[in-house]
Amino acid sequence: MAAMMLPSEWPLFRLDYATARSGVRTVVLGAGYLAVWIALGGAVLVADRAAGGRVLGMHGAEVTAAVLAAAALYQLTPLKRRCLAVCRAPLARVFHGWRDGLGGAFRMGVENGVWCLGCCIGLMLALLAVGMMSVLWMVVFAVAIFVEKATRVGVTASRVAAAVLAAGAVAAWAM
Repeated sequence: MAAMMLPSEWPLFRLDYATARSGVRTVVLGAGYLAVWIALGGAVLVADRAAGGRVLGMHGAEVTAAVLAAAALYQLTPLKRRCLAVCRAPLARVFHGWRDGLGGAFRMGVENGVWCLGCCIGLMLALLAVGMMSVLWMVVFAVAIFVEKATRVGVTASRVAAAVLAAGAVAAWAM
């Protein structure tokens, strides 16, 4: 998950480095960001173990359809829009969320990771539904996340993703 998310965070890492001129600080910022995704990955693994391997493993078409539908709806929520707005404005996060020192960099990374998680949780759940271990799906979702967070068409792309996820839910249900 973290490897999929890092490209979309490149603008923030570049700004942090340009501001502080410290590669160590930027690495610590990245470590804080990764800590959020590692925690999520750990939670998913615990849930998978508790569910007997059904979270990351194969599940029925009904579950896939339900998760895709929920992800599509999440793409349209005010929370998603708010998180996406924050994620799309790395300069504002540097200006308004700056924390001094390495501890501050780690905290900024965690805060950024939480916003990013809020931005991308629907797509991550959809990825779990269609096949987390599929490199093809990982690339497709990584590109979608990058487009949402780092391009001019990001907000529109989020709505398009909602439509695609909804269509996927219908297709999965019909199977």
